[in-house]
Amino acid sequence: MNSLISKRQTHSGFTIVELLIVIVVVAILAAISIVAYSGVQSRARDAERSTEMKTIEEALALYFMDNGGYPNCSGGTYVPTTAVGGCTTAGLAAALVPKYLNATPAEPINSGRDVYQYAFGYRKTGATTYTGDASSNYITGMHLETVSGNINSGWVAPAYYNYLGGSN
Repeated sequence: MNSLISKRQTHSGFTIVELLIVIVVVAILAAISIVAYSGVQSRARDAERSTEMKTIEEALALYFMDNGGYPNCSGGTYVPTTAVGGCTTAGLAAALVPKYLNATPAEPINSGRDVYQYAFGYRKTGATTYTGDASSNYITGMHLETVSGNINSGWVAPAYYNYLGGSN
């Protein structure tokens, strides 16, 4: 009997329960890391969107100084009191590239609702409202991943776009 006890004590290793506990702990830590990482990516894309939209707005201000108005979406200058309109900022390339921008910035995801929006002849009338009053104003917008809810209304872009800036 003493020989059986001494043999048992000489074997070493982990039990199945210990291994399962380690696997579960590692899985929980991996899940937490993945969730935190995706949140960081969304915030980074939103920061890139804001920076690129500010660059577009600076180019629009330079265009206004040179041309006395903001561009329409067909490469010309918008004339107030005519029909208002809008497009994605890619539609501004003819007016802004290469004199005011090297290239029109592309939205990080750049598909579906994830595009930059521009509307001419619109102005901001409230915290989240806009009107197409054929004025010499413009507004810009984009979809932000870290902001939920419909936060604009009254302009050509769907309500899930977040107003970023404009001329008024």
